[in-house]
Amino acid sequence: MQNTYSLFDLQEHVRRVVALNFAVPVWVSCEIAQHKESKGQHYLSLVQKGEGAFDIIAQADAVLWLRTYRRLKRALGKNVDDILQAGMEVRLQVRLDFHERYGLKFFVEDVDLAFTIGQLELKRRATIEALQKAKLLHKNAEFELPKVLQSIAVLSSENAAGLQDFLAQIQQNSYGYRFKIHLFPTVMQGEKVREELTKQLKKINRRADEFDVAIIIRGGGARLDLSAFDDLSLCKTVAKSKLPILTGIGHDIDESVLDLVAHTSLKTPTAVADFIIQHNVRFESRIVELTWLLQHQVQQIVQQENLRLENASNTLQFYTQRLLQTKQQELKHLRQQIPVFARQYIKLAQQELAHQSDLHHFLSVEQTLARGFSLITKSGQIVRTATDLEKGDEVTLHFADGKKKSRIENE
Repeated sequence: MQNTYSLFDLQEHVRRVVALNFAVPVWVSCEIAQHKESKGQHYLSLVQKGEGAFDIIAQADAVLWLRTYRRLKRALGKNVDDILQAGMEVRLQVRLDFHERYGLKFFVEDVDLAFTIGQLELKRRATIEALQKAKLLHKNAEFELPKVLQSIAVLSSENAAGLQDFLAQIQQNSYGYRFKIHLFPTVMQGEKVREELTKQLKKINRRADEFDVAIIIRGGGARLDLSAFDDLSLCKTVAKSKLPILTGIGHDIDESVLDLVAHTSLKTPTAVADFIIQHNVRFESRIVELTWLLQHQVQQIVQQENLRLENASNTLQFYTQRLLQTKQQELKHLRQQIPVFARQYIKLAQQELAHQSDLHHFLSVEQTLARGFSLITKSGQIVRTATDLEKGDEVTLHFADGKKKSRIENE
């Protein structure tokens, strides 16, 4: 007959087996499925997954007591908080304890930071490879930035020091540029980064015509802070954005996949502000340069036209003087010719006058009468036709040598 144990006896036996075989802490590799903090104590749900994302093949609960947390915090700094997040691949040193009532429990004693960073790097490389295969890694960089950046969509935590640095730098620029800045608040650290950033990016895409550029900024932090920015889904959203995206997420050495997929990656929020200002400065400088070139070309054209005008004026003056000299010479020649022409004209006129005088003398009444003609007058008027005379009219006949009276006897 098989042995029968009471539940307590069986649990006590298991506790002894665990205590005997796991007398010292052991290292375990797993994923944090859930994390909850209460009064300084950290409660973790640890899982190991199979091939599928939801294929859980092992699960256990773990506790990080406040005293141990403080010790790890002193040793690892802010990295402890970055590791204690859902979805994080971790390697924990745990002390196993089995209680007859509460079952098996893991008590966290230490954290292997290098392991988590290594897992994040593998995830980062996988994300980059997936983006390359989808031809999305450089898609956002294909945008041509507007000539002037004025309307800016900002994704950042409302209270982040990095946001204040950005605003101070861009609003107090020495060039007097004015910008229209619209904040889309989002958490920039922790489990909700991907969800909130994606949500806000979609909002911006719906209003893409209102903005020239979108920027993602945050303050500095530890290497593990970048894990959220290596998320494949988030990076795809950025790559497919309807606006060019600039990043300044506060890391001088490390570069997230989000930095790689963005249009332009800067190290800090202040650097993003400087980039935007200098972008506008280059445009203004180009305008100033073109204005100077235009003024220079206009001056050259004016100088050339003034020279042409001066040459034309000199040419006109020269030809005017030549024409005047020619006309003066012609006038002088005419003055010299006038007496000759006058004498010739007078001589011709005199000849014409003499001819007319001879003609007048030849045609005079006296010469006509001398040639044998006579002139009939009646009452002192010359009779020109026979009809001017009637029977009985007295007429006077004029001859070269005298007059005779006569009367008309018949018609």
